[in-house]
Amino acid sequence: MESFTITSKKILTLVLIIDKVEQKVLLGYKKRGFGAHLWNGFGGKVEPGETTREGALRELEEEAGITVKSEDFKKAGILLFQFENDPVALETHVYKAYEYQGQIRECDEMRPQWFAFSDVPYDQMWEDDQLWLPMLLNGQDPFYGRVFLKRKPVVDTQENETTVAVVLNTSTSTHVNHSTTMTGTSFTTAQPKSGPFALCDYQLEHSLQGVPREIALDGTIASFEN
Repeated sequence: MESFTITSKKILTLVLIIDKVEQKVLLGYKKRGFGAHLWNGFGGKVEPGETTREGALRELEEEAGITVKSEDFKKAGILLFQFENDPVALETHVYKAYEYQGQIRECDEMRPQWFAFSDVPYDQMWEDDQLWLPMLLNGQDPFYGRVFLKRKPVVDTQENETTVAVVLNTSTSTHVNHSTTMTGTSFTTAQPKSGPFALCDYQLEHSLQGVPREIALDGTIASFEN
């Protein structure tokens, strides 16, 4: 798949809060930015000097207003997203927790909501979520997934639709590892419910003996957590 060849990676995080007793998962409706108008877990970029664990906990508190004790915060796996004709892959470190502290609240970027396992809105999420999220909810982690996505055909838009454009700050583009997909994609309310990208292929491994720590540029697991 030559059009999916990558030369670098951008590190992201994703956090799922799970209520095993009530069989519910906490998701957030993204109101702006990359992935707007879709339901997802909580997370985002890892800041300079942060570990993926630290970045995930910070994003969870910023987006949902809650914290998780270190002993309750577990890494579930890694998802490597490769976009057609974009040499920068998104290496997403997925974390889970069954306990949390604080009051869940909405912020300007995310609107949290609990969903029963049987009612997860997969038709309003990234297309790959329906592949790996059921595994996570069923306790089949650690896992590793490699996901290949391509843009869907552009649809006609309405004058009153809401559009969220992700714009690249060109003044710093020579110093930052930018994904052209992340910086050049518009998310609109007129897009297909599952977003502007179609799943064209994937590889998925679950119930691994160890938790992946890093993915190599050839898509294989480079190392595992200690």
